[in-house]
Amino acid sequence: MKLIQTILLALSLITLDTASASASWIQRADFGSIGRHRGMGISIGNKGYIGLGHYNGTGVNYVLADWWQYDPSTNSWTQKADYIGNNGNGNYGVLSFGMEQYGFVGGGQLASNRNFYRYDPITNTWTQVENTPTFVDNTAGFSIGTKGYYIDGNDVYEYDSQTDSWLEKNSAPFYISIWPSTFTIDGKGYVKTNSGFWEYKPTLDLWTSRASFPGFTTAGAVGFHQNNKGYIIGGYGGNLGNVNSETWEFNPATNTWTARTEFYGTSRRFSSGFTIGNRAYIGTGTNGTNFNDFWEFDALLGLEEMFDQNKFKCYPNPAVEYISFKSENLNEFDIVVYNTDGKVIKRESTSTNEVRIHRGRLIAGVYYYAVISKGQVVYKNKFIFQ
Repeated sequence: MKLIQTILLALSLITLDTASASASWIQRADFGSIGRHRGMGISIGNKGYIGLGHYNGTGVNYVLADWWQYDPSTNSWTQKADYIGNNGNGNYGVLSFGMEQYGFVGGGQLASNRNFYRYDPITNTWTQVENTPTFVDNTAGFSIGTKGYYIDGNDVYEYDSQTDSWLEKNSAPFYISIWPSTFTIDGKGYVKTNSGFWEYKPTLDLWTSRASFPGFTTAGAVGFHQNNKGYIIGGYGGNLGNVNSETWEFNPATNTWTARTEFYGTSRRFSSGFTIGNRAYIGTGTNGTNFNDFWEFDALLGLEEMFDQNKFKCYPNPAVEYISFKSENLNEFDIVVYNTDGKVIKRESTSTNEVRIHRGRLIAGVYYYAVISKGQVVYKNKFIFQ
């Protein structure tokens, strides 16, 4: 009986996005450099930053120190001064905070010390600041105002950027796992570790357990906030190969999770993300292949009038010589076809409501496609060439 009650309670905390087009993903300019994972993403003022990370698919571990700025007003990337930590050799799995004036980065998988650094976007310079209290790697911090927070085990530390000092806070009532996800809403910090989910109120130095995360992901997901709600995107469940594209929304007012429109890019883990105002972004990551694509998430974007899934056909499926895509209510759209590694292999446009793509030399197997209307991905699915 107690088990049944527990299940019913868990189900009561989950809702489904019945109008999936009410939230959407918009592909933006690709990240300015090569694909990578376990990098970091923060926002400083009205700009976003992604950098560091590594890629190791060939068996050689390539570690990166580059640092890139994203300007949403121009949808463009600009390379900035390389990160100076780890003797300028780069790092991955670092701790990072973004604030109104500065960014802060330190630690990481390759860190041999507790050095912590401040990035000034005005002067485009890095400066060493007060060391972190402990060695930190493969974790995620969050910032509230001019202060940043991270957890080591269940020890909680606060960094005050105005006094350049660290303070140990009350211990958390849980132990952090590797590669957790975090976000901040309305002056409170939120931490997802496995399926556990916790809220931190800095004014009271108090942790409160909130509704457990109901998704597939155990670690390696991106967390960000938008419109006073939090989001957990992608990641992996159980082992590194079990990547997914799930998008879960947390509403702190109702303490509930809602499944939203899945990420339109290829499923992945260890991406980087940030929020600028009410605009949220995610990019890079890996599923064995390292990606450099970059996406904006808009939880309020309505696309029902632009695209109707029930009036769209992909046929014949499975196909032999060609595959056709037809919309009954949309005349102009693009079809982008990807292989299972996420590589674009074909792109066709139409102004007459139908696209036909010939197989050519494509081998038999599963392929993925996206429908793009007015520069926005409005639908994603797959087909088979026999």
